[in-house]
Order: sequence, then C-alpha cells, then structure tokens
Amino acid sequence: MHPSPGVLVAVALVVAVTVALAVRSRRKRTAALAAQWQAFQQHRSSGQGQLLQVIRVYQHGRRGSKAVVTWCDTGRQQDAWFWNWHVPAGAYLLVNASSGYGPHSHNPNVLYVQPGQVRAWVPGQAARAAQRVGQ
Repeated sequence: MHPSPGVLVAVALVVAVTVALAVRSRRKRTAALAAQWQAFQQHRSSGQGQLLQVIRVYQHGRRGSKAVVTWCDTGRQQDAWFWNWHVPAGAYLLVNASSGYGPHSHNPNVLYVQPGQVRAWVPGQAARAAQRVGQ
C-alpha cells in the first residue's frame, strides 16, 4: 500500500517548514553573535584592556577556573586563574589583570583575573559569526 499524494504533500510541507524555521533561527543567532562581536570591537578600540582568548579550560573549581589563554596581540600563551568565574573555552576577553606566582603549579607566570578586571567578553562563536556575516 502506497501513501496517498495528499499525505506525501503534507509530509513535504512539514519538512520544508521545519527546515525554513531552523535556517531562520540560525541566521538570527549568527546576526546576534556578529552584533556582539562588533560591540566588543568598539569596546576594544576604547583601549580599556588587553585582548586574550581562552584556548582551553583545564579545571573548574568552586572558586573559579584554570585555563590556558593566548594573548591575541603577541600569540603568547599563558596559564590563567579566573576568580569566581567558570570562563567558557573559546571566549575572547578584554582584561586588565596581572601575573604572579602560581603556588599549586609552581609556575612563576600565572595570569590572575578578578571579576572586575574583565572589561568585556564575547563567546568564541561571535568572531566566526562576524566573519560569516561579513562574507
């Protein structure tokens, strides 16, 4: 027994509407992330903070996160401790923070970031969304 043409048309319509809604939702999210990136870049141009990206988060503790960050201007990587924040991997941040000795890892150059030292941040997807919108 074969489905009737009416059933096939109804199924095709449901699939088409679902795909259209998914595409529209993705476009809206991409546009929103691109706008966040643009606002972040405007904040960056004000000169309040240095740009870094969180490359990898290797520990979430009760009082913060340990991560590896890359300074975007130099490409230099550094261990970092984010007090009272579970920082997301991939995020871009503008920070005014200082480095010091890390007693747990015996690392003489750990970046310590207090919550008030993060001037602005965006998820890593924001940069990729801005590239897609700009194309």
